[in-house]
Amino acid sequence: MSAPTQRCKDCRSLWPFVFALTLAALVSLPAWATFDLMALGAGAQTGGTALVFCVTATGMVLYVRWCMRRNCTLRRTLDQRRAGLAAAPR
Repeated sequence: MSAPTQRCKDCRSLWPFVFALTLAALVSLPAWATFDLMALGAGAQTGGTALVFCVTATGMVLYVRWCMRRNCTLRRTLDQRRAGLAAAPR
């Protein structure tokens, strides 16, 4: 049976995900304006904007998850090395 994965407090934080969704909303605003200039119908404009938001939000959330996982792994590795150096006899 494997040991439970230790997670740092940063990995449980919600603010990076809120930031990613806010950034996706900001990217969707020019898309909405562009669809408005193209004289599309209201349904096509809303659908296109929703599609841009979903694609951007998915990419940003996946990137945030990857960064958090990489940061947590790096932090754990450095902590183990520091603990190993501190425990080494002099």
